[in-house]
Amino acid sequence: MADQSLLTVSGLTVDFAFAHTRLRAVDSLSYTLAAGECLGIVGESGSGKSVSTLALLNLLPSPGRITSGKITFDGQDLLSLTGDDLRQVRGAKIAMVFQDPNASLNPLFTIGRQLTDVIRAHWRCTRKEARDRALEVLSEVGFSDPTRRFGAYPFELSVGLRQRVSIAMALSCRPQLVIADEPTTNLDVSIQAQIIDLLWELKEKFGFAIIFISHDLGVVASIAERVMIMYGGQQLELGPVADVLNEPLNPYTKALLASAPTLDARRSSRLPSIAGAPPHLSQLPPGCPFSPRCLVAVDICHKVRPEWLEVVPGRWSACHVVAAEHGRPIPALGGRLSR
Repeated sequence: MADQSLLTVSGLTVDFAFAHTRLRAVDSLSYTLAAGECLGIVGESGSGKSVSTLALLNLLPSPGRITSGKITFDGQDLLSLTGDDLRQVRGAKIAMVFQDPNASLNPLFTIGRQLTDVIRAHWRCTRKEARDRALEVLSEVGFSDPTRRFGAYPFELSVGLRQRVSIAMALSCRPQLVIADEPTTNLDVSIQAQIIDLLWELKEKFGFAIIFISHDLGVVASIAERVMIMYGGQQLELGPVADVLNEPLNPYTKALLASAPTLDARRSSRLPSIAGAPPHLSQLPPGCPFSPRCLVAVDICHKVRPEWLEVVPGRWSACHVVAAEHGRPIPALGGRLSR
């Protein structure tokens, strides 16, 4: 599958080195993404979701840096690109849609000016050609009167319409991959559904791949084909979204699903929660990062980091208990688990 993948991430590790401590925000992350596929990445705040995707384009904030790993996109080694070569990938081949559209849009310039600037930065075209393309992409993301919106300023649009403009900017140069970093978090439920439907329809129409980051399993279930669960900078589960959500393997995934509200829950019932808090990245436990909060953790879970294993075809997990349940030996304890 790796040979046919649009994106291959192998052993990606990202550190933030400060004067007296080092934070490992992403630790040995590995996955593949096929052309036209949508991969959801889910986890609590601080799990490394956003940092792992910022690393793809070398957009890490200081003092973050990639300390190991390999990233291959469409046959190119992204970590070897610098300067103009990297700028030819950013925006043109890999684009990003951020959580807050105000972070993408300059309030001092019109929507049209910002769109045409992006297009002319990557394509050799005249101003008229750039304007025509800008109007075309505004129409593609659902603006009924793109000519009028072309001359509008961001503050003249609602949050939902500003997010559509952000999507238009991301798609303006026909990228092969769109990274959507919690693009619906600041929107109400009805607008969330519109944005999700829009991204899916555009993906199906133009064939680009999506990495969709969210803390909401319900939102991911409505757009992703596969989902990866992250915690403490590490990946704990990966597989087809229906399989992971209906029959989760990892205890953390099970805990996330158990804490999600359901329509049939009684109004008087208390919403379940995961006891404890995520670990500080400078004080991660030596074993599984979730072990201090895990209800089924055994002795080895606290001491030895579990391997990232394909326990059944297409289903990956990093958990000693799951590995043992699927007949994988635990060498550190002679193949046995003990509490």
